[in-house]
Amino acid sequence: MAKLNSNAFILCLLCLHLTTFRVHSDEVTVTVEERLNTDLSYLASDELEGRSVGGQGLNTAATYIGNRMSELGLVTDAFNGTPYQKFQIPGQIELGSNADNWVEFTTSVGVTRLELNTDFNPLALGSSGVFEGQLVFVGYGIAAPELNYDEFADLDVKGKVVIAIRKEPQQSSDDSVFDGRRNSKYALFSTKEETAFAKGAAGLIIVNDYESVKRAEGKDQILQFDGAGKGDPASQVPTVFVSRLQIDKLLNLAVGKSLQDIELEIDEKLAVHSTELTGCRVKGSVSLLEKPIDTQNVVALLPGKGVLADEYLVVGAHYDHVGMGGRGSLAPGTVAIHNGADDNASGTVVLMEIARRISADLTPDRRSIVFIAFSAEEVGLLGSKYYVRSPRWPLESTVAMVNMDMVGRLNDNKLTVFGTGTAVGFEDLVQRHNAAAGFALEIQQAGFGPSDHDSFYKEKIPVFHLFTGLHNDYHRPSDDVELANIPGMARIADFATGIVMELATSPGRPEYLENTSRADVGRSRRGRTGSPRPDSQRP
Repeated sequence: MAKLNSNAFILCLLCLHLTTFRVHSDEVTVTVEERLNTDLSYLASDELEGRSVGGQGLNTAATYIGNRMSELGLVTDAFNGTPYQKFQIPGQIELGSNADNWVEFTTSVGVTRLELNTDFNPLALGSSGVFEGQLVFVGYGIAAPELNYDEFADLDVKGKVVIAIRKEPQQSSDDSVFDGRRNSKYALFSTKEETAFAKGAAGLIIVNDYESVKRAEGKDQILQFDGAGKGDPASQVPTVFVSRLQIDKLLNLAVGKSLQDIELEIDEKLAVHSTELTGCRVKGSVSLLEKPIDTQNVVALLPGKGVLADEYLVVGAHYDHVGMGGRGSLAPGTVAIHNGADDNASGTVVLMEIARRISADLTPDRRSIVFIAFSAEEVGLLGSKYYVRSPRWPLESTVAMVNMDMVGRLNDNKLTVFGTGTAVGFEDLVQRHNAAAGFALEIQQAGFGPSDHDSFYKEKIPVFHLFTGLHNDYHRPSDDVELANIPGMARIADFATGIVMELATSPGRPEYLENTSRADVGRSRRGRTGSPRPDSQRP
């Protein structure tokens, strides 16, 4: 593979970049900052009511972004003459009647009807429907052949109901192949659901891991129906959470071991213990009531030129937030507009600024650039997931994705760049551009993480994610424009534009690298501990 760029090309690009965007004149710098402030002030205004998915404020924001892209001369008619890629997501979910939510185990010793809220709960993670089939124990429900650990290997679960332990093996070991003590993607509820669906299972049963029970002072706490969040509608099966007591009965009967015995054996040797539970079957029903919500991604194209025109680079940022609060808020019990200036009006504004700068590019050979403002990120990355399932331009021709999420709080000159381990040469690329930008960079290799780049990396597309860190206003009503670092956003726009242009013009496409680690957002925090993710994106 050709290097991403020669040193001479980089030097020329940086000089052009600096001349055009950074030191042209004081007047130009002020104009850039004024433009960023104007866009940010509108997108994070009370008028848009927190840009919640399904709310009029988000639709108004979509119109604003679409108009901006059209004014730049970008192609904005890709979806029935508009820039709006429309899709539906699950709305508020309620549990149906008790009569329509039941689970029944049949074994050699008889039939056991489980008690709702005591022995089991349906999970909104999965779908509604009746399920029935042979029971198959699949350990932690992990298929990770790249880590030499696949609990579905040589096991046919099509049409059967699988039992998976919550989280992942060796979670207390620094030496675990699953990213040490940190939760890897394989610990997530959403990953277990997606894997069961991909393997053709008729249903999924999740049971608490022993470590979770220990942390709960020995209590086997059954998740509430919405405790694992909402799943992706495209990869759901009926899913229930069942007590360890009931799963122990099945395992003792079928294999002569308790759940804890098996967990200890898996932890000790990282050996697969998947098995069909002979003589054990299940019937059940899950009833979840919901009204779909209509929303849309905003998509614009800058057509490429020359020999690279048929390849694509995606530049994205989500524009939704959490509205008036509710489950998405970190201010419990507060009903107030959450303007989300940093999360993620800031990334959306930088996205539009990059589009403005590159729209006038005269480079003779350049890839086509797809600018996407994603909806429904806050409820499970659903906008980006929809795009990669229904791409307007071929994913196999998409060379990389650059994501801006929370870039409005540059502090102490610290900028985190995730994804440097997702393609050959990505860390060198970032460091070269930072020679001019001068940030105190934190480099993380992970391509998986709690933002929209995750959806693209799962499709084996190299990614970057720019991020200025968590803070005490995150997902609170206080995340307002007045606290944004506008000059810092202008510098990040400079930096990101240089990276985007190199990715768009480099003769060779980036060479994908597999990296199973997840972004450690908490390491980049200033304020609260945690990471921005929906319930389905947690273990």
